[in-house]
Amino acid sequence: MRKKPLMAALALLAGGGLNFALADASHTATSSAPPCAQLTVYVAKKFYTMNPGRPEGKAVAVCNERIVSVASSLDDLKPWTRRVPTTVDRRFEDKIVFPGFIDPHQHPFLGSITTSLPMIASLDTVQAYGPDIRGVKDEAEAFARIRQYEAALKDPTAPLLIWGWDVPAMGRHLTRADLDAISTTRPVLVWDASQHHGYTNSFVIEQKKIPADIKLPGVGRDANGQFNGQFLGIPAASYVILPLIAHKMQPAEAMRMMKSQIDMNRRNGITTSTEHSLGVFSVDAEPGLLNAVYNNPQTPQRLVAIPAFHSYLAKFGSPEKAMDAVHDLQKKSTDRLLFRGIKFFTDDSFNGLTFKPGDPGFADGTEGIWVTPPEKLAGLIEPWWRDGQQVFVHSIGVEAQDVTLAALRKLSAQYPRADHRFTFEHFGMARYDQIRAMKALGASANVNVFYIWLRGEMYPKHIGMDRAEDLAPLGTLVGEGVPTTVHSDFPIGQPKPLMAVTLAMTRLGQSGTRTLGSHQAVGLQTALRMVTSDAAYVLGIDDKVGTLEPGKLADFTVLDKDPYAVKPAAIRDIPVWGTVVGGKVYPTSEITKPQ
Repeated sequence: MRKKPLMAALALLAGGGLNFALADASHTATSSAPPCAQLTVYVAKKFYTMNPGRPEGKAVAVCNERIVSVASSLDDLKPWTRRVPTTVDRRFEDKIVFPGFIDPHQHPFLGSITTSLPMIASLDTVQAYGPDIRGVKDEAEAFARIRQYEAALKDPTAPLLIWGWDVPAMGRHLTRADLDAISTTRPVLVWDASQHHGYTNSFVIEQKKIPADIKLPGVGRDANGQFNGQFLGIPAASYVILPLIAHKMQPAEAMRMMKSQIDMNRRNGITTSTEHSLGVFSVDAEPGLLNAVYNNPQTPQRLVAIPAFHSYLAKFGSPEKAMDAVHDLQKKSTDRLLFRGIKFFTDDSFNGLTFKPGDPGFADGTEGIWVTPPEKLAGLIEPWWRDGQQVFVHSIGVEAQDVTLAALRKLSAQYPRADHRFTFEHFGMARYDQIRAMKALGASANVNVFYIWLRGEMYPKHIGMDRAEDLAPLGTLVGEGVPTTVHSDFPIGQPKPLMAVTLAMTRLGQSGTRTLGSHQAVGLQTALRMVTSDAAYVLGIDDKVGTLEPGKLADFTVLDKDPYAVKPAAIRDIPVWGTVVGGKVYPTSEITKPQ
């Protein structure tokens, strides 16, 4: 598998009539790369390749969307330029260029849907066009904003669906009484900031005719055994919220929202993103929508789409049929839209304070929620593991890490696999022995570093100072040699890789003055690898992107300043000039809001 990019590059060059020694053997290449009819050479102040064997360059030659050569000068490219018509593009002559930034955990549908709703988030919410939406400072302001949204509805029967209630910031979950105070004559639902919890008024409960003996985990009740309006955890929240957002999956609306998400990513230098729960809204509709958007050659971004196991099992009824459906998807993968692996869940939400922290639990005595019963995880993963699929597991708290490790340990013993890239997603908390076990078992970590910045200063009162400072333990993971990347999980965090680099190095909280767990900070080179080469490795696409090397896709992120020349806290503010995807240039100055 590793030889494909090289063979593609050789076939590309040989097919272009380049008379060099290897050309005679080109008939053995299996690539169908077209001949190189036109070479484009991009010149920059500096290319940082993230390839330790050749870390820097001054010029990169591109043909047919792939890199032909990384050179220290134009003279070094003469073996190619003297044989193929060449254009030299000097737009980046005073710029700094990296491999295209990768956000290895996002949700294009979920993120674009939630950020299209009325908001009561406690923190500012980044927007693709225009200024960020200001967060609410306290509970009173949150309720005032809800009342404003309700008053603006002209239809007295129209539902009111709001996103962003922040449990750590507000200190509690909402109840039906809170939302009955807004209205008892229309459906009122609030989706929390983590998108794992839903809250409803009495109207929704009565309209939905929820069975009194419902067995769905997370459906809350008051002291009298009546529904209290709380639907905590993914299954319960989905039960009440998904029916109200089904219309968002209509093609025109879904594609409009996805463009907003793509433009937001593009503005921040992201060339490859992810859909980390494909099928959570519609197993039938989502692949087609993604195909229409990402396989469009005008879309300035690639996507790795990872099917959600629970959605595919629910749709197809058996692991075998679900696997057949995933195989069919994977056969349709392209360089622009890659269907890869399978996604599982252990515990619930970090921001919703329903993850499984392990002993001694939360300070208030609660213990969190399991999404998948611990005793079932290994058995559910087993057929996918035996099929050779890359496995991604949402695993946040210490207790969840124990369960996920036990599953991986069992599978590895029964069905050994090399280079499996089994990945722990979010990885909020862990003991030292768990991280060492991950290394021994060949696992990777995809860490949400935004946990520190967004709510790190709120967590000591919930989990204690020591555990709060050890959130997102990048330093220990890197020190033990565990392949590690960072992500935004947008809209949980902001889709800003340069901010992620700053946070990985500084571990600053929202106040901007407090460092949380300085021992878990990493250096600049390591942090930059986490959004380029290591992100590609953890996703299993490092044969295509992540470094600037011959044969790989020509994806660049172009910066106005050099991260190596500024202080760590200033990296987050470096302007992104634009991106290059498959050799095509996309300046951020050309991003416009759809009419």
